[in-house]
Amino acid sequence: MAIFIKRQLQNFVVASSELSFFLLLCLIINTNVQAQNYPQDYFRCPLDSLPNFVSPFGGLRDNHFHSGVDLKTNQHEGLPVYATADGYVARIKIQSGGYGKALYIDHPNGFTTVYGHLQKYHGEIAKWIYKQQYKELSFEFDKVFDHAVLFVKKGDTIGFSGNSGGSTGPHLHYEIRDSKSEKILNPLLFGMGLKDSLRPVIFNVFFYKFVTEGLLLKKRLNIQPKNLTANDSLFIYKDTLVLEEDMYGAGIEAYDYIHNAKDAKGIYEYQLWLDGKLCFQHQLSRFSFDESKYINVHIDYPYYRLEKVRIQKCFIDDGNELNTYKTNAINGRLLLNKRKTGCIELIVVDFNKNSYKLQIPYKTEPKKIDDERVKYYKLVRGKKAFYPLKDNSINRKQFVLKMNAGSLYDTLFYNLTENAPLKYSLSKVYTLNQSITPVKKAFEIGIKPTDAKNRHRDKMLLAYFDKTESNFRSAGGAFENGFVWAKVSAFGSYFVYIDSIAPLIKQVFIKPDYDLSDTLKWNFEIKDNFSGIARYEAYIDCRWILMDYDAKNNLLIYHYDEVYQSILLDIETRKINNFSEIRPELILLVTDKKGNVSTKSFWPLTNK
Repeated sequence: MAIFIKRQLQNFVVASSELSFFLLLCLIINTNVQAQNYPQDYFRCPLDSLPNFVSPFGGLRDNHFHSGVDLKTNQHEGLPVYATADGYVARIKIQSGGYGKALYIDHPNGFTTVYGHLQKYHGEIAKWIYKQQYKELSFEFDKVFDHAVLFVKKGDTIGFSGNSGGSTGPHLHYEIRDSKSEKILNPLLFGMGLKDSLRPVIFNVFFYKFVTEGLLLKKRLNIQPKNLTANDSLFIYKDTLVLEEDMYGAGIEAYDYIHNAKDAKGIYEYQLWLDGKLCFQHQLSRFSFDESKYINVHIDYPYYRLEKVRIQKCFIDDGNELNTYKTNAINGRLLLNKRKTGCIELIVVDFNKNSYKLQIPYKTEPKKIDDERVKYYKLVRGKKAFYPLKDNSINRKQFVLKMNAGSLYDTLFYNLTENAPLKYSLSKVYTLNQSITPVKKAFEIGIKPTDAKNRHRDKMLLAYFDKTESNFRSAGGAFENGFVWAKVSAFGSYFVYIDSIAPLIKQVFIKPDYDLSDTLKWNFEIKDNFSGIARYEAYIDCRWILMDYDAKNNLLIYHYDEVYQSILLDIETRKINNFSEIRPELILLVTDKKGNVSTKSFWPLTNK
């Protein structure tokens, strides 16, 4: 009997392989047709080099999908960045985080290109920005143009590659968007010419059972070469997966490889098949910014928080509204309610049609009492719950929660505990579940301080533990009507804290004489101990000067400009006319988010 079953499985695997090849061929044809719907020669590469990805489109990031492609600049800054087609500047956004110095160009064919993390801008664009910053007396600004003012031609230098904003290393972030809908599109659809002959790889496969508010991990298959038989891109798992009759969800840990076999990237598409029928397909060709937040329900979020590994689900979980899926009638779930043998197949495909097909023979056995399920239901019995489609609240004398409908993906059984104040806190410590539960929209909590009449009420905010009690961070917020209120995006432990310490200002380098020919800028380090930097201002001789803020390196940078040149001219003119020497004073003012201000003076243009 065992031999008969083995032969039947082998026959099924062969047949399934032939079917998979046909279906994969259809998928490839469909991908080619899809690409042909977009102009293939309209956009050039934004850099001189061929595309070399740091991160592809749709890569899995904390709380979002990567909304473009990151192009390597070989750890260098200052490479020319080119307009990829004719158009006009539609938006300029400069910020200390995010995309840093970014440029948006609208094109006549209905698409918008975005260039992020620039070191600096170029030409007429740079001149316009400089005037705007001095007009607004601000380094950061966000200008959306109602009509065309700055035009570019394909191949024009619009700026230089950098590491500004939230970038973790020098590179160029590049996007293509639909100008009307603002949906983000995979640049590879436009014929970006990426060379890639390496196939994706599946490392682990997970099988879950469902409970009221989440998942129970039941099986994990480690997909190592020793566990497989291989034939080109087809890999067959040697052992038979045994599952009880039940409803299951599958998940995969998989990566793509583009430039070499060690540099793992996010995957473009994956599919789940059960006994030759498609159950689930996910493809990253386009998505909207509103959909990006659904990454936390697209992956097994608790597993990621605990293990730092992102498992992508092969089913649509409750609350997931991402529109990148095709599924069966039960949203990709595997209904194994009969005793049988069969084959589960997972296919991972990159944009260049390199594929990895994994076949897992399975058999079902009679359903038994699931001890973990029983334990789970005993654990949640009698607990209060938050519901995703209604407003939720907690009202206690010293702790209040206000949560609007839509803040959660799924039903959540909660537990609120309170502990004695810590030596540095101004309230009890309130713990609401764990931070491993994903939150769809921020909600509001209020905590009553132990001394509501404290003279530092304006300095109060909420803090939360980051892993340990010795490591806590600001959640922001302010005192109002006896409570300290803050909007938060995670569960965990919160308490009231006071930030009354002003930011630190430190001179990194200022040339202490008149001969400044060997340097073109002044650098200052600014740091805040807790709530974070809110504002920064700089004046020379009572004249506002433009300072670049590099938040990740805690630097304020003054690049010598017209103000500096005019002050040098004033000094030289006074010398020529034998007037008394002037000592232009540089004043820095830095304010944190609780209104603590530091002021420091320097005399950089004198020997004194």
